[in-house]
Amino acid sequence: MRRAFEFVFGPVAAGRLVVFRTLFAATLLYYVAFRWRFAAEWLTPVGYHPGGAASGGFQQAVPLLSEAALPWFGAAYFVAIVALVLGIKPRLAIWPVLLGTAYVTGADRLAAFTINKIFLGGLLILALAPPIEKDPEGRPIMRSAWPLRALQFTMIAQLFGAGVCKVRFGDWLAHSDTLWHQVQLNFMTDAAAWMVRNVSMPVWAFLQHLALAFELASPILFTVRRLRPLGYAMGLGMFVTIAVTMRELVFFALQMCAFFVLFVDEDRLARARKWLSRG
Repeated sequence: MRRAFEFVFGPVAAGRLVVFRTLFAATLLYYVAFRWRFAAEWLTPVGYHPGGAASGGFQQAVPLLSEAALPWFGAAYFVAIVALVLGIKPRLAIWPVLLGTAYVTGADRLAAFTINKIFLGGLLILALAPPIEKDPEGRPIMRSAWPLRALQFTMIAQLFGAGVCKVRFGDWLAHSDTLWHQVQLNFMTDAAAWMVRNVSMPVWAFLQHLALAFELASPILFTVRRLRPLGYAMGLGMFVTIAVTMRELVFFALQMCAFFVLFVDEDRLARARKWLSRG
């Protein structure tokens, strides 16, 4: 019991959390920059915002911006995200990023993607995390490991839950062409169109069951240290495939890959950062 308590609430090196914060914020920046072309429709009365029964319970949660206020909101939001990416006053910058993300999600909840909610959860954990300090050797440390453990659990729960849903509510086990059909839906890319025409069905079936195996085995692949390289390889393979074949889901792929760094060995991560700084 004591070991479990120390694992969750004891002091821990914070290098992984710092790198995750940078990657997570960079993905958010990319996502917001891509979606900003629709900002007027999303955040002002210019767009269509269903209410009442038409919204299916996803009513507008916040007041909309005026067209004149939109550029000012955008400037403040982007500056805060860039500051978080660069590590400039991160404990201060993260709050406008969190509040801005909550606002754009609440302005049109019906149109918000799942990744909006993952961003909100991740940013909230980072915002509530204890201060990151330096040990006598200059390495970042944190007095409590709970933010790191909460984020690690978030990734595993996301992957394992997706696998369970595919088995329980989907037909990923009943049919071997489910993935082949899915890549032809709304987010189909030119690469996916080429693959549908030229890649054989046995290969599609293999990719489908490999992705399902990765998701269902994720609790073991990422908690058992010796299996993590296999988990990284399978996960990167799956998310690269998603990014290549499903337009706009590239943001989800990048978002989930950012979580991988939370499981990297601290010493190995420190060596990598030192090598990159020399380069």
